Amino acid sequence: MKKRILLTSFDIWLKDQQSNCSDDFLLEVTKLDLISDDLSFLRQLPVDVQLASTQVMKKINAIQPDYIVCCGMAARRT
Repeated sequence: MKKRILLTSFDIWLKDQQSNCSDDFLLEVTKLDLISDDLSFLRQLPVDVQLASTQVMKKINAIQPDYIVCCGMAARRT
């Protein structure tokens, strides 16, 4: 039985960023045809806890995923 998986990523938040690596990652995942589960994407969430939480909860209620994978990046980490 296929599992429903929600994958999320954030938008950029610093002026010098051209992209968010978590969103770049999800973009690459969308190109793969190797995963047999039902993937849903919520990409480029706003970097605002309240706004992002509202969008994610709305999506969760709509699709009722079995799993949620929240992707993110930290600018000061390597």
